[in-house]
Amino acid sequence: MSSADFHSTNLRIQSFGESRLQKITSVPLSMMTGLILITVVTFLNLADISIDKDKVGLDMQVMLKLVGIGFAAIYGGIGFLTDRRIRDVIQTFPVFWVVVIIVMYFVAAPFSMDPKISLASTLSMVAVLLLTVRALVQIGILPVINAIFAGMALFNILSWFVFFFWPEVGVLKEPIADGKFAHRMSGLAHSNVLGQYSGLTVVLGTVMFFTYKKRSSTRVALIAIALGALVGSLSRTSLVATVFALTIAYRRVFFKREYLQRYVVASMVAVFAFMVVSTQVDIGAKVKEKMTMVSKSGDADELTSATGRSEIWAYTIRLISQRPLIGYGAATSKYFLAQYSSYTHNMVLNVAFSTGIIGGFACLMMVLGRIRAMFSISHPLADGILVFIIVNGIFENVIFSVLTGMPTMVLIMSLSWPLLKDDPLIDSTTGEIKSQALPEGNLRFSP
Repeated sequence: MSSADFHSTNLRIQSFGESRLQKITSVPLSMMTGLILITVVTFLNLADISIDKDKVGLDMQVMLKLVGIGFAAIYGGIGFLTDRRIRDVIQTFPVFWVVVIIVMYFVAAPFSMDPKISLASTLSMVAVLLLTVRALVQIGILPVINAIFAGMALFNILSWFVFFFWPEVGVLKEPIADGKFAHRMSGLAHSNVLGQYSGLTVVLGTVMFFTYKKRSSTRVALIAIALGALVGSLSRTSLVATVFALTIAYRRVFFKREYLQRYVVASMVAVFAFMVVSTQVDIGAKVKEKMTMVSKSGDADELTSATGRSEIWAYTIRLISQRPLIGYGAATSKYFLAQYSSYTHNMVLNVAFSTGIIGGFACLMMVLGRIRAMFSISHPLADGILVFIIVNGIFENVIFSVLTGMPTMVLIMSLSWPLLKDDPLIDSTTGEIKSQALPEGNLRFSP
């Protein structure tokens, strides 16, 4: 290469670097602050690098999370006070159900066994709500989606790092029957939380790739990393939730009318085959054998009782009936459910336990109201997130955790999308999904 060519190449590289720097520095400070806070809260709030991930205490990592929550509250609070659009979104159903739930958390806090912890937990809900809505309204839905995806991807990558190089933290040895242990990937959090992170990363990344046309080899690699973490976590709930979420998100593809005849024929063949096989084989014994293989303990009863959760739900309902009006306060289930891994393992029961039946009713109405909207207008991103949260929420707390984090953020995004004007999937004149935004036929990668 001649000196002139070398000099020309250097100039192009320098010019490219300067243009990238100019793009970054030209972004308004408020927008940059919001995106950084979204990414930080997404990554940090549910992370836990302690060996005992069921233990909750005020340590350095919790203090760091509280600092992030504090900045999020300031950022979101300023937006709420100065921008009427943010107040309009928060006051509109179904987002307003979140406000009702938070109000009930505040009511319950003074009567909690640990009022300070309950109040801090409730304030984290306020911070996440204000941060998410301000970012969606003032920055826009696509930058917010990218910021959340970046935080989730970083969480998954570092979880793999911890899994391989710090197994004392990254591997969960879960006790099961007969003194045995199930070794599950946990990474930066409890295995069930990792399952939620990785499952939602797969859902979000897939919708961004196929629907929003945000396609790159990097995004595909990040989805693959998340899928590996989902399998490694052994979170069957999150795995099923991911499949359901993508199926419902693209129901217009999978459940086309022209496919109906094929589905009917396939169902008839399956029923006929089942009848034939049942005359030759003990189906019940075979089903139990397969369930035993899927269970972590080697006992099929683990699955038929929803891995013991039915007993937890029954006990939680008894506790709620003893304090039906105000509940027990946020982040207090560890005091009452210590023998049941310290959680209610159901998002509606978790809210009802913490706030009483009014809060539980508001949580139920929030979900049902959003489901009703899903039947009138299909939106792959919002519907996929909602279905994932619902399926996972049957067996896990998911939203409104001790320190509210990413699942609650994406749920608020799902609740808010009909109110947002900048979504490229929505026709601004009709409010309907643009037909070209939905893939036709089978989903496949573009050449």
